Amino acid sequence: MNKKTSSFSLPKYLLKEAFSSVKKRYLLYIALVIITSFEMFFALRIPELITNISYDFYSGASTNYQEAMTPLLVYIVILLVFAVFKHINSIMGVSLGRDLRSDFELKYTKTVSRLKWEDFENHELEMKMDMVRRRGADGYLRLVKDLVTFVITSVMYIIIYVLIVMRLSLLIGTIFLLVSIIYYIVGFYFGNKLYRTIKEHNHLNRKKNYIFHSGEDKAVHQDSIVNRLYGYLTKNWQDLNEEFLNLSIKATNRIRLYTIVPNLMFLLISGWLIYVVIIEIQAGRQEIGYFGLIIGTIISYKNTMEGLSTNVQWNRRDINIYKDYLDIVNRSNEQDNNSKLLDSNYTIEFEDVSYAYYQSDRNALNRLNITINSHETIAIVGVNGSGKTTFVNLLMELTKRYDGRIKVDGRSINDETGILRNSASCIFQDFAEYQLTIKENIQLGDIHRIVSDDEVIEILKKVGLYSFVESLPLKENTILGQINKGTELSKGQWQRLSVARLLANKNAKIWILDEPTAYLDPIAEIEMYEFIYSLKEDRTVIFISHRLGFAKRADRIVVFKEGHLIENGTHEELLKDVTGEYARMYLKQKKWYE
Repeated sequence: MNKKTSSFSLPKYLLKEAFSSVKKRYLLYIALVIITSFEMFFALRIPELITNISYDFYSGASTNYQEAMTPLLVYIVILLVFAVFKHINSIMGVSLGRDLRSDFELKYTKTVSRLKWEDFENHELEMKMDMVRRRGADGYLRLVKDLVTFVITSVMYIIIYVLIVMRLSLLIGTIFLLVSIIYYIVGFYFGNKLYRTIKEHNHLNRKKNYIFHSGEDKAVHQDSIVNRLYGYLTKNWQDLNEEFLNLSIKATNRIRLYTIVPNLMFLLISGWLIYVVIIEIQAGRQEIGYFGLIIGTIISYKNTMEGLSTNVQWNRRDINIYKDYLDIVNRSNEQDNNSKLLDSNYTIEFEDVSYAYYQSDRNALNRLNITINSHETIAIVGVNGSGKTTFVNLLMELTKRYDGRIKVDGRSINDETGILRNSASCIFQDFAEYQLTIKENIQLGDIHRIVSDDEVIEILKKVGLYSFVESLPLKENTILGQINKGTELSKGQWQRLSVARLLANKNAKIWILDEPTAYLDPIAEIEMYEFIYSLKEDRTVIFISHRLGFAKRADRIVVFKEGHLIENGTHEELLKDVTGEYARMYLKQKKWYE
């Protein structure tokens, strides 16, 4: 698949994706659409038959009622059969739409899971993901189900209209066909303009939606009440909403303005056609019912072309969103994990490693050199923006987009992913709060084995949550969060639960804790560090924190500043240099506790 998918090759990808999930049912659905589209021919012919029959009886040209009515009754029966087919297809379309949507959402979820970590720092990609996340599934469903069937039906209808008109004039039938193409081009072109308008101003839409939904967040709601922000936020939302709607209305009105051209052409051709029909009937070359057939054809043709143009306009947006989806798929190239694990004794080395985030003009890490040995406890300290968390991200192999080399036991791992990630458990500073049961949250610590009930209880005791969990009606089977009337935890309790996930992975040789006690009170913080030290055994433990009291017991303290490792040693060694970064930070923090 090319990274840039053209509009002409897009249908191939759409149909391929639809066939991959529901091939037989989709083919049957399309076949029924084609069959039922012939209904239009019979629906248009019935007024012609009724008019001719009525005229013949009124004028006395025919007196055989049964013979005259037989074709009409046959047509009515045929229409009833088509109605049954359409009803069957409608029922099939419900389950087909459900399965197509589910399949698309599953594929998109898998696609996002394969994105590289740094892709989430890419603004352009984030905008595409936001568009696909909000409108992708609905748009895909409209394309492979509604638009495909509408286009097929419209093409069949146009063929029927043109054939009917060609009974009268080959030239007028050809012009009808040309007008159909103009309608499509207008819809196609301005559908693109509508999408570009929406995309260019998507930041307005995202911001107004963010403000609109921000009040649903408990913390934002609390802050808005206390600081009386609701009036300001409401006015902000109103201004953004008005600006976005005005831009959308302007784009839509421009589309309507340009559709005047094909509409005028259609009116002129229709007038010409009606004039010719009248002449033909007066000359006796056509029956009077043909006038009704042509009038019905003109009205149906106009409705079909306006519907096709409108659908093409709005589905151009869906097509472009689907192209965004394909672009995300093309970027979804996260390296597969290998199955390697660290040996009992190992050495990890960073050699001149530099890294810069997207949208940043400076390095977060600058030619970093550091060695980590098995079994040691390391405290990494430094001010905000010094590169601590970035170092952890690279240590956990979240990206290969860096300069320099990362080696394990002297062997570079730049071209593979797995050995460090497989051998470590990590609690990030912005840890995830999974709205699952307490037991499921702990199980997420190691999904490769079943964590027993006894082990869950033991882990809860170790992290200080056992008494709280026992007080809950469903205990460890209690659902957390607000998705399904769950129990809400404090930030400190969520953090303890994240440590519980870490404990579930018995095979991890490295523990990485990025600000593991940020939401705990001082006493609970000391208890947490004591608890982690007590469970360390022969693991390598890497602590990252702004607070330095915990660092005394570490085997080694590493000080980061502006992406560099500037100091490296024990607590006592680093305090000897009173002008050093660590000594300066430690003495400042110490004053708060004296």
